[in-house]
Amino acid sequence: MKLFEGLAKYLEFIKYQKNLSPHTIQSYKKDISHFLKYIQNKGVESLEDITLNDFRKYIKFLDNFKYANSTIIRKYSSFVNFFKFFEKKDILEENLSQQLVPPKKDQRFFNFLSASEAEKLLTNIEVESDCGKRDRALIELMYSTGARVNEIENIKMFDLEMKEREIKVVGKGNKQRIVYINRSACQSLENYLKIRTNFLYQKDSYKKSPYLFLNQQGGRLSARSMRTILKKHIFKAAIDKNISPHSIRHSFASHLLQSGANIREVQELLGHENISTTQIYTHLNIKKLKQDYNNYHPRAK
Repeated sequence: MKLFEGLAKYLEFIKYQKNLSPHTIQSYKKDISHFLKYIQNKGVESLEDITLNDFRKYIKFLDNFKYANSTIIRKYSSFVNFFKFFEKKDILEENLSQQLVPPKKDQRFFNFLSASEAEKLLTNIEVESDCGKRDRALIELMYSTGARVNEIENIKMFDLEMKEREIKVVGKGNKQRIVYINRSACQSLENYLKIRTNFLYQKDSYKKSPYLFLNQQGGRLSARSMRTILKKHIFKAAIDKNISPHSIRHSFASHLLQSGANIREVQELLGHENISTTQIYTHLNIKKLKQDYNNYHPRAK
């Protein structure tokens, strides 16, 4: 089977059988295409001809790009799943997927807010303007739900259950789950909903949009714009940390665990498929505890 004929079949499989998100499919396509183009330039024409040595040379070639450890691990995942697909179909004779050993994941100390910093961020958002009310509701929702920024970007009005204080979000693999809105976030969201239609009026026309969060042109507020809004309010609150929407998600999980929440419950709220993904937050809390001990105990220095 020709290299890119195989890629087309695989992309069709992960789209219709695995039901992966368009973003994930695009990442797989980019990773695998890059590999296939590389080995094609080296004279490999078909899937059956791919060898472990071809892959090792390609990984060595990737050193030129200075990719982050996390990017290399993601690429390995793309390749392993691609090879497994064709091994099961007996197209790849050599079990490449069994011989690939991805690098170990770097232990990173993620940036996240303390509970007092989260409070400072939220209370410093001015709500006199329509954009202020929207921004407060947006960031309150991030912190209340722990939802991914792309999940929040795609929330539609009919996903809201204000009486139950629940929102339906669609996560990775198009999997739906329910996230919860605390009282403070609910109040901010209600204040925003009262003026939401103001974003839909453009001069003498009225736009229609099903999305919860809108930009000043009446369209969906993008994930990129949400990141910019958060950065602006982090700066205004004088919080000297590199905080992203994903940092707010980290803060949500860490604060729940610090308050005694069960890790399985946090896993469900975050939409993690595997408990091992959620366990990183227990490690972060231990690191933070050690860091605070060394910083503040009078005899630790």
